[in-house]
Amino acid sequence: MEVERNPVAGYEEVLSFREDSCGLRGFLAIHDTTLGPALGGTRLWSYASENEARADALRLSRAMTYKAALAELPCGGGKTVILAHAGLKRAAAFEAYGRVVESLGGRFFTGPDVGITDDDLVALGRTTRHVVHMTPAGRDDINQYTAEGVWHGMRACLEFAGLQKVRVAIQGVGHVGLSLGRILKRNGLSLVVADIDAARAAHAAEELGAEMAAPEEILKVPCDVVAPCALGGVITEQAARELRARIVCGSANNILASPAAVEELARRGIIYAPDYLVNAGGLIRGLEFDLLGRADSTKSVEKIYARTRHVLELARERGATTMAIADELAEAFLQAARSQAQRGIDSASTPA
Repeated sequence: MEVERNPVAGYEEVLSFREDSCGLRGFLAIHDTTLGPALGGTRLWSYASENEARADALRLSRAMTYKAALAELPCGGGKTVILAHAGLKRAAAFEAYGRVVESLGGRFFTGPDVGITDDDLVALGRTTRHVVHMTPAGRDDINQYTAEGVWHGMRACLEFAGLQKVRVAIQGVGHVGLSLGRILKRNGLSLVVADIDAARAAHAAEELGAEMAAPEEILKVPCDVVAPCALGGVITEQAARELRARIVCGSANNILASPAAVEELARRGIIYAPDYLVNAGGLIRGLEFDLLGRADSTKSVEKIYARTRHVLELARERGATTMAIADELAEAFLQAARSQAQRGIDSASTPA
């Protein structure tokens, strides 16, 4: 196993690792542990290059830090991405990757993300204690909590915009997207769905009583809310110009592809619910059950509504983007924690 440290400004630790015998190549980023050990999923994806994979790990780990800070959770942000390819021997690769996680001594806890199966997590668990599984005994499906959190954030946006008889376009109806669709259906919203897996889209449309759209058209359909629930980076500057929606609110991480997309949404008066604010339900549940031993996280996840409403109102008052406000609130929470920790250090070092 080859493990190299790659210093990056603003990140506590960035590792690249590879094990040629099983085809393992990946990156692990710990962004910030001010609030506690870094939590973040492991993603398996076909990246165009190692540089692209590394950049994804950096973006996602930073978003996890902010997600934890906004949710006021005692954890920091991290992320691992593993490059998927035909030669990857998955069981051996995840066992090897587990040794990397274990070597960090509990500074990083991981779990499932895009592309990860139960078998991958079982293999990972053979070599590290610092992994949470999808549905351990006693814990509900974590995807359901993510979807519930997105619904609370979406509800805040709808009320803020004064919208009723709402039509929502869901991009991606995997575990979270389908769960969100079920919640929206129960609450009387009309739906249009799309997925790169045509059979999955058809199944979701039938269950939800939804219309279907082609994956390449879902961001352009007339609707009130676009809910990206697959991969991030889908709202580019061009996509922001073409949206026919009033609100963007979904479960995908890093929905906006660039600062230009942020500004274009703001220019058009389209409300953006920062993804790391509204998709925190899964993180809340995972931390509260697996690390804090709490039986239920419903009340904690419901707080996403009030936090989203607060961000929307501050953005309107200050004439700022919701992204800028969410970042500011997260940084303020982190800085307060750093200051408190420093005061503790100073007090401990002061002679009696």
